[in-house]
Order: sequence, then structure tokens, then C-alpha cells
Amino acid sequence: MVLRWLRLPAPPRRETLIAGGATLATALLVAAAVHKLGTAGLLVPLAMLGAVILIRRPVLTMTLVVALTILCEGSDFGLLHFTSNLYIQPYRGISLLDLLVGLVVVSALLDVLRDRRAVRLPRALALPLAFLALAMIAGAVTGHAAGVSLRFSIFSEHVLAYLLLLPIAVVNLEIDERQITRLLGGAMALAIVKAVLGLVEVSEHLGARIEGSSTLTYYEPTANWVIMIALLTLLVAMIVRAKPPLWMLLGSPLLIACLLLSYRRSFWIASVLGVLLVLLLATSPTGRRMLVPASLAVAAAIWLLGSIHFQSNLPLVKRVTSLSASNLEANAEDRYRLDERTNVLSEIGQHPITGLGMGVPWQATAAPLSVEHEEGRQYVHFAALWFWLKLGLLGLCAYLGLIAGSLVVAWQAWRRGREPLLRAFALASVCGIAGLVTMDTTASFTGVEARFTLVLGVQIGLLALIARRGEDAGREATGHPELA
Repeated sequence: MVLRWLRLPAPPRRETLIAGGATLATALLVAAAVHKLGTAGLLVPLAMLGAVILIRRPVLTMTLVVALTILCEGSDFGLLHFTSNLYIQPYRGISLLDLLVGLVVVSALLDVLRDRRAVRLPRALALPLAFLALAMIAGAVTGHAAGVSLRFSIFSEHVLAYLLLLPIAVVNLEIDERQITRLLGGAMALAIVKAVLGLVEVSEHLGARIEGSSTLTYYEPTANWVIMIALLTLLVAMIVRAKPPLWMLLGSPLLIACLLLSYRRSFWIASVLGVLLVLLLATSPTGRRMLVPASLAVAAAIWLLGSIHFQSNLPLVKRVTSLSASNLEANAEDRYRLDERTNVLSEIGQHPITGLGMGVPWQATAAPLSVEHEEGRQYVHFAALWFWLKLGLLGLCAYLGLIAGSLVVAWQAWRRGREPLLRAFALASVCGIAGLVTMDTTASFTGVEARFTLVLGVQIGLLALIARRGEDAGREATGHPELA
């Protein structure tokens, strides 16, 4: 009698087959992963479970991926060296970062499909993104026609795919201005954390060396970009009296010190330009009248520092004086950029319409190079020329259109936004993207450097989302909620 009560009901045959099939599939997956990745393959089922959870939460997925991208530096960063594992390529040129970006895009797409919403695309970005999509197709075909394998040519465009897909994914997220404000607050806190880590890197002499025995905070552009935008946001917020939290103001000296000790001259110039634009756009007419003499004073100071021969071993002074034309000619790396540009322009002159195609190195010898870098002939220290060289005229139009469209979207977010901190972030982005144009003339960041492009793509998407939310609120206020 007791045994009868203890007898368990037999599971249905269909559920047994499903459970057995799932167990077998998991075992085969683990075996294949262990064969390919070693003991790390044991974590693949756990990673898949995490992906399933994240794919249903697009905002969380986007936040996590951006935070990891900002926090995790490459192998040149001496502090927290293990974070560079985010950028390993576990399978045939596909990095973990590529997989995370794909997760963001898929989760946003599934969220749109679940709610049966129409896909939104800002008008200012529609044409540039269409040009970029066409340029990517043309670049892959041209590269393949030149002898590069089609797979390699397509996979060479993975960073361009970030720039194409992330703004669309982010602008279609269902979050309001209050949630965006919280996300921005988290980004500001993350910028301060990065500043602290960078200063620790310098104090422990763990960073890359610059100007002799000195070390720098961040050579890679991502952290410097985040810190620069954070500083410009705080400046706008103080000018327009948006009352940023006290902890943000207390963190500003750390941000300034970290950016200064990066010794990245392009970021210094972009920051000065950004500050001048903030003063022009955000201040009163009286303040704007002071902008011209202030600009002349800054230009005169830079010229004097670049022309006077200081008897100083301070690396900061050396970096400033290196901005003079004579020092640019004397420095081997700076001279290399000038010679490289001459060769690239010569190469573009031979292929002005189609470009070389993705994966095809340039070969021109119009100017002898002072230095040869590994993979240097796949790169150009000028983003607009890189797009033209690799993707042809379509690529050049895509780059110029994306810069112009991003400025328009950021300006719309500044004019339409209602939350003070979001409006400050929007105007800071206008000024920062204007500075990015100057930065892209010294190195190719936009669409070329993976981490930077990821952060920029999400930033553009957030700006478009702020502008859309402000426009929807305006329509509701005028009594046309059906248009929102």
C-alpha cells in the first residue's frame, strides 16, 4: 500500500523526448565548445542561458554592453589587464564584442516585433545610413573583385556594421526621458570611475610611455571620448543652470586631470573647440561677445607654446610644443602621417569612384615612409580618406552624411528635450561631434576603431531617442497625440 502511494506518475512521452533531445544537444554543444575552446567551452551553456535572458531585455543588454566596452581596456592598459579578454576572437575573426553587439541589435529587433511597433529611423540619419549600407556592399564586392576572399572582405566591415545598426537599434528602444536621464547619470559615474583608474595607471607607472619616461592614462580613444563628453556636459549644465548633482561637480577635477594626462593632442584640440562652441551656443549675448577675444587668446597661447623653445622636461610642455609645424616635421610619427596622406591621396587618384575595396592594402609610393607599421597599409590617419579609399565615393558621402546627420540629431535633442541634464548632454554632443571632425583628421576613429564606434553609435541613437521623445511630447501638448 505504501509503495503504491510512492509510485510517481510517468512523464508524457512528448516531454521525455524534448528533455532528452535538449540534454543531448547541450552535451554535443559542450563537447564541441571544449574541443574548440578548451576548458572555457564548459561555460558556453551558461553564456547561452545569459544570452536568452538578455535578449528579452534590450535596455539592460544595451547598458551592459556599453558599460563593458567603456570599462574593459585593451592589452596595453597595465591596470586590470584581464579585461582585454573581451576583445579576443574565439572563432574565425569574430570577437566577443561582435557577439555582444549582435545581441543588442537582435534584442532590440525582437522587442519591436513583440510589440508590433513600426521601426523608427530619424530623417537626418536615413540617407547617410542608406549610403553607408550601399557603400558596404560596394566595398565588399570591390575587395572581392581585387582578389580578397568574400568572407574576409565582409568580415572586415564589422565595425562599419556597428555604425549602421546601433543607432537604429537604440532609437527604437521603449524608454522615456526619465529613464534616459538615469542612464546618463550612470554614464557620468562611469566616466569618473574611468578617470580614477586612469590616474591610478599613471601613479603606478603602468601605462604606455610618452615623452621619455612618463606614462599616460589612456591612449585608446574610447575613454578619452567619454571623459570629454562628460566634461562638456557638466560645462553646459553649469552655464544653463541645470543644477547637476554635487558628486558630478566634485568628479570634474578628476576628469580634467585624466584627459590632460592622456597626452592625446587631438583630444586637447577637440576639447578646446568644444568649450568654445559651448560658450558660443549656451551663453548669453554678453558671453558670446567675449568669445572672439578668448579664442584669439587661446590661439596665441598655443602658437607661443609651439614656437618658444622651453628649457623644460615636463612631458605636458613637450606635447604642447610638438604642435608647431617645425616639430611636426621633425617627429618621425608625425612625419609618417603626412607621408601616408600623400600616398593615400595618390592611391585614391587612381581609384576615385570605387576605391580599393575592403581588405585591399594601398600600394602608392608617392612619398617614402619614415616608418613602416604592421597592417599600416590597411589604415589611414584621416577618417574621411579611409572611407573614400576603402568604400569609394559612396563611402565618403556616407561619412560626411553621418557627421552632418549626427549634428542635426544632437541639435534637435538640445532644442526638443525637456530634462535639463539631457539637454546639456545633447548640446555637449553637438560640440563634441564638431570636435570629432578635427580628431578624425589625425587618426581614423569613426567606423574604424571598434570600441569608439560602438560608443558613438549608441550615443547617436540616444540623441535621436531624446529628440523623438521631445517631439512626441510636443505633439501631445498641442492636442495631436495620434501623431506622437
